[in-house]
Amino acid sequence: MKPLISRLTTIALYGGSGWVLIMMLLTVIDVAGRYFFSKPVTGAIEMSEFMLAAFGILGMAYTHASGSNIRVTALTRTLPHRLTAVLNTVTGLLTLQIVGAIVWYAMVMGMEDFRDGSATDTLAIPIYPLKFLLALGAFFMMLTMALNLWESMTAIFKKEKKSSLL
Repeated sequence: MKPLISRLTTIALYGGSGWVLIMMLLTVIDVAGRYFFSKPVTGAIEMSEFMLAAFGILGMAYTHASGSNIRVTALTRTLPHRLTAVLNTVTGLLTLQIVGAIVWYAMVMGMEDFRDGSATDTLAIPIYPLKFLLALGAFFMMLTMALNLWESMTAIFKKEKKSSLL
């Protein structure tokens, strides 16, 4: 299961990175058009906002899986291995619930926006795909958190190896 989740989060990261490349190209064209021809790209800021959101949403699961998120270990570094695993399990359960709520409400809001036909002001881009993308990215995050939770739970019952000093 871990290789599949790793693959999915990596694909999502590449998808988000692709949006960043497109956003950079759009920004260059917009600035060049504005500077040289006094003709900016209509809706460039709106599209850049969407692309930046897609990048953040699609990259968050990979960031969590790779351990690149910010983590303060000043306290847990000094605690016994089992106690650290218990704390990681408790925080894992809590964050799994929060991310699960994000998945659920993003789906609900996406369906509401689809039903209402909500769109952006300038280009009339529908908003619901971004909310469904948020649900997908948060679901991938939930999968990586579930793996970490499983590892924390198994670490509670794993025997510690005694370190040998030379």
